[in-house]
Amino acid sequence: MIRLKVENEKVRLTVKNADVSESNFNCCKLSGTEITCCDVSGVRLQDVNMTGLAISDANLSELHIDGAQWGGARIQYVGYGNPSQPEVDFNKQGVQFVHCNFEEGRFADCSFTNVKLENCDIKGLTINGVDIEKLMNQYASASAGKGE
Repeated sequence: MIRLKVENEKVRLTVKNADVSESNFNCCKLSGTEITCCDVSGVRLQDVNMTGLAISDANLSELHIDGAQWGGARIQYVGYGNPSQPEVDFNKQGVQFVHCNFEEGRFADCSFTNVKLENCDIKGLTINGVDIEKLMNQYASASAGKGE
């Protein structure tokens, strides 16, 4: 095993077909770095600026994001698996969003089959042009009128 320590230097590294597991990067500038066809399972990123980060064709099962700013984020084609890899066993657990701000957000062409919204602020929420807050209020009034 080769141990390489680079400190207070500007270097450009090319690492190919190598095992660099358990490596540490601390207070480093990695902008413009490209990671392709690599196993980065178990990697922890803390206090990092990932503005402009692009992730594609990735397995993000069990991804945990906590305390992140994601204004302008775009998430698409997530949760469908990769049809070119039918042999891969995909994590079937549902995605969870807890204490998230989706203000002015947009969901298009998404499956919300069996989704539960619990204790959510739905002011201005529309589904296919229908004001859901208004619909819920109408439902509550109708239910109260029936003695339910």
